[in-house]
Amino acid sequence: MTAADALIDDLCNLEPIKTWSLIVTLFGDLSDHHITGKELGLLMGHVGIKTEAIRVALHRLRKDGWIVSTKSGREVTYSLSDVGLAETRAAYEDVYRRDVKYPQGWKLLLTKSDYAAPDPAIRIERSLLLVPVEAVLLDGAALGLQADTDHIPDWFSDRIVPSQTLVLAQKLCEIAERPGIGDLSPLSLAAVRLLLLHYWRKIALRNSSWAHISMIPQGPLAQCHHRVTQVMADLPRLDPAAFAN
Repeated sequence: MTAADALIDDLCNLEPIKTWSLIVTLFGDLSDHHITGKELGLLMGHVGIKTEAIRVALHRLRKDGWIVSTKSGREVTYSLSDVGLAETRAAYEDVYRRDVKYPQGWKLLLTKSDYAAPDPAIRIERSLLLVPVEAVLLDGAALGLQADTDHIPDWFSDRIVPSQTLVLAQKLCEIAERPGIGDLSPLSLAAVRLLLLHYWRKIALRNSSWAHISMIPQGPLAQCHHRVTQVMADLPRLDPAAFAN
């Protein structure tokens, strides 16, 4: 097994991968938002995704209005629909960002049990919420508390994000720190970028992840954010013209 194969295997084994979700990640990172079926099959096959799974996933994404397809001769080209493109652009602002979302930080809210929590809000206990400092609150409905971020207990950290997310972030960071990623072949490089981005996308699209990063800046999520987004900045975006030739 080559170093590239080992790297890709380690990434694939972090968590079970849903093919449709991986394809969504791919479309969000394409330098030009279209790809042929042959190019898609080549990259997906390099990370162990079977042809039948790709076919089923593409059918689902077309049915959901996320992608569209055009045919020229025997070749099919897939691209994001207008809806898919708009939603992808909105989501990927958080995926690619190098800074911290909600830069003013987070605060605790002590509330009544029937309090209508603002969005975003993370429920720590029944009457205890975690919200961004800039969140708009109902007058007299909640008491804001300043957290001592220098002494966050483990039980509180586990209330923000599940422990398995922290384990995933730590493993992802360790893989992203391996030397020689930039020296891989174009196809293996594209596969590694896709997988790193896929796992990070799942983390970055949860507001709870940003709360943890902000409140525990030396924690595994903050380290993962720093390292993975650095790799994303250093490596080229997915380009079929590069990895399929």
